[in-house]
Amino acid sequence: MHDIHCHMLPDLDDGPQTMEESLEMARLAVADGIQTVIMTPHGAQVAARGGREALAQRVREFGEALKSQHVELKLAMGMEYLLTIDLVREAQQGSTVTLNGSRYLLVEIDFVQWPPYTADALFQLQLAGYIPVLAHPERQASIQASPELLEKLVERGSYSEVTAGSLLGDFGARAQECAEELVRRGLVHFMASDGHTPTRNRPPLMAQARDALAMLAGEGAALAMSVGNPLAVLTNAPVEAPPLARPIRRRRFPWAGRG
Repeated sequence: MHDIHCHMLPDLDDGPQTMEESLEMARLAVADGIQTVIMTPHGAQVAARGGREALAQRVREFGEALKSQHVELKLAMGMEYLLTIDLVREAQQGSTVTLNGSRYLLVEIDFVQWPPYTADALFQLQLAGYIPVLAHPERQASIQASPELLEKLVERGSYSEVTAGSLLGDFGARAQECAEELVRRGLVHFMASDGHTPTRNRPPLMAQARDALAMLAGEGAALAMSVGNPLAVLTNAPVEAPPLARPIRRRRFPWAGRG
């Protein structure tokens, strides 16, 4: 498997604080069957800690630490950006850090608010030559209440990535049910760990969630979301819609429409 969204670099953002924790995360990922991890620290923290060049140096140093410990994990560089108007300007200037130097840009929407500029900002990113990949939409309150919001963005050319832990209930019933519904609707293209720690709270693991995806949508879809499409990002190739082996059933969540 290939993990396109993980916070594994030490002492940078809200991920691991020590090199020992980072190395333990890497060992867990390898044991779980993950071959490649894209380092995706939060953009604001990277900017405050030296920017792109400092990030590249951190990735190189972590790669050297992995070699010294005989941990066979491939690393790539990226960032996770909060969707803002400033991000659009940065992208238009060509100064954003994409996933492994590809056209794919990892973007998260505020967990609680739905910015009125969301659709236009994503469209402007596309006009600038990027392909937005929306991180963990199943944990975004507005999408939980109305999955149609994500459907419209996907129809306009954005992709989405669900967190492995969401499919297992690690972030609560709402996130799990929303993740399953988005998968059923064919709105999910990737599954990633969004790992932050070596503990069971936010580990860099994907295998158990891949099995849950296979039960939900079929083995072909699970492989596409955990292997094929992540590999397409790594090689800057086209992403395919996962082949769903289960019928799409749209349903309304019990909390939808509540204030």
